[in-house]
Formats: sequence, C-alpha cells, structure tokens
Amino acid sequence: MTRKRPLFQTGIATAVLTALLLVPASASAQRATGTLIVRIENAGVPVEGVDVDILTQRTRLDVGTTGVSGLIAVNELPLDVNSGTRISTEILDCGAGASVLLVPETERLVTLPADCVRKPVGSFFWGQTERIVISLDGDRVDVESTRSEALDESASGLRFQAAVLYTALWGEEFDQEKDGFGGEAKLFHSWSSGLGVGVGGSATVHDVNGINEDMWKWSAFLEPRYTFFLPRSRFRPHVLARASYNWFAYEEGRRLGESGWGFGGGIGTAYPLGSWVAIDVGLYMGYLSVSSEFEGLSYSRGGTEFQITGGIRFF
Repeated sequence: MTRKRPLFQTGIATAVLTALLLVPASASAQRATGTLIVRIENAGVPVEGVDVDILTQRTRLDVGTTGVSGLIAVNELPLDVNSGTRISTEILDCGAGASVLLVPETERLVTLPADCVRKPVGSFFWGQTERIVISLDGDRVDVESTRSEALDESASGLRFQAAVLYTALWGEEFDQEKDGFGGEAKLFHSWSSGLGVGVGGSATVHDVNGINEDMWKWSAFLEPRYTFFLPRSRFRPHVLARASYNWFAYEEGRRLGESGWGFGGGIGTAYPLGSWVAIDVGLYMGYLSVSSEFEGLSYSRGGTEFQITGGIRFF
C-alpha cells in the first residue's frame, strides 16, 4: 500500500512559486551608477573625434566624442538604462565618417539616414562592465576583464537559498526506496574571486516497497563551490563539491533506521531577477553509504544519490 505524500511538499512548492510571482517588476529596474570607459581604435591606434551615441526611448542621445587618447567616459547615472541590460554595440558608417551607437536590448532603432550602414560588432552588460574597446577596422567589440564595483559587490557576501528538491537513490542496495520529494535550504558566503563555501540541510520523503510507511531522508552538508562570471551573460554557473551526513528515519514511530556519510559534486546556475533575488537550479550526484545496528550486529549498504533542485536565492 502506498501512502499519500505529506502536505509539507505542496507547501514548499507553493511558497517557492509565490515568492517568484511576488518579485516586483521594478526589482531589475535599477539605474547603473558607475562610469563606462569606451576606447575607439583602428589597428591598435586610438582614434580621435568619433561620436558615441546611445539609444534611449527611440532617440539617439549623444554622450560625447573621443579625445586624442581615443577614450570617452560615459556617466551611466543620468541615462535611462537599467543595470544588467544587454547593450549591442554598432558602428554607423554614414559616408562622412563613422560613429558608435550603443543600443539597449529594450530599444528599437526606427529610422536612420539613407546613406548610413549599420555594422553590429558585439555586446556587453550595462553597469557590469567598466571598459570596452571598439575596433573600427575589425568586426568585434572587446570587453575588458575588469568588472564594475557594483558587480563585484553583487558577487560577494552572504546568500540564502531555498529550493524544492527531488532525490533518487540508485543501486541494488537501494532498490526498495522510490524517488523522493522535499526541500532544501542553505546559507553560504561567496567572494568576488568566485570561491564560496556554505552549509545546509535537506529532507525528502520516499515510498518503500513492501512496508506500509514512508522513509524520510534527512541530510546536513558542507559545500565548497566556485562561481564563473561570464562577461557577456547574466547567467552565473557554478560547480560544487559536497560532504554530507545523512539519516534514514521511518514514519511509523519516527524511529531512526540508518545513518552515514555521502560525498559528491554538482553543477548549477543562477539567473538574477534583481539585485536581491535570483532563480537557482542545480544537479548533484554522489556516493552514499549508511549503516545500522541490530542486536549488536552492524549492517551497511551504499549506492548513488542523484538530486535536482530548483528554487530562489536571496542576496
């Protein structure tokens, strides 16, 4: 006989979906406050007198002209472009000379003079990049490796994450336990270098073949990780290792059945919805070994643990 799933699983899923739906639309609409350095060059030589425009509200706004060093400093604060917006960079050749146009992904260029030719050369993210180099003789825009101070701040600090969890136990010694569902919570600290470390816990509930009760799997873990910062993407992928201690408990009488260690690794990615919340999904796989004692004798078994998580991360 298969027992019904506890209502707490539905509560976890409902809470996560509600939190996602309640994220305010203005969460991602934060004005960038830094300075973007634009360098224009031709065969590595700085180019003077090149106009740089940005498209805002379907209007080309002149933000300056390069000097003898080929540089222009663009103050981001007065411009109506949200931090994290992808900016396409184009070279406009209108016969008399070339200029540079920055086009946010939320904008659309309506008209241009008939003699103008548009040449896309690349993209970057507004408020997350301090310097770009545009080559007039090539077909690229190079984004320097330096990140903005605001991005460094958003990449470091304490994080809390809550997620819905799916757990599968594989192997002949776990063939009686069915796949389980539950929740996971973790607290971790990240540094701007990408390194991070966290602690957390999880619980899933599993049907067990042949007995009229469910098995609960509890876990506490330590998790070092490394996050990759991609200069032209808002996604923040990461890799992780994990050491965990796990308990199997059976529902009737809440008696403790087995316990033991687990070790493994995983991958995941976060996508920011704003400056304080992100969607986070991940995969984990590791080896799990548990043991128990009965009448003075010790019994042990092991197998593979596979998990899928999906939830929200708070900064």
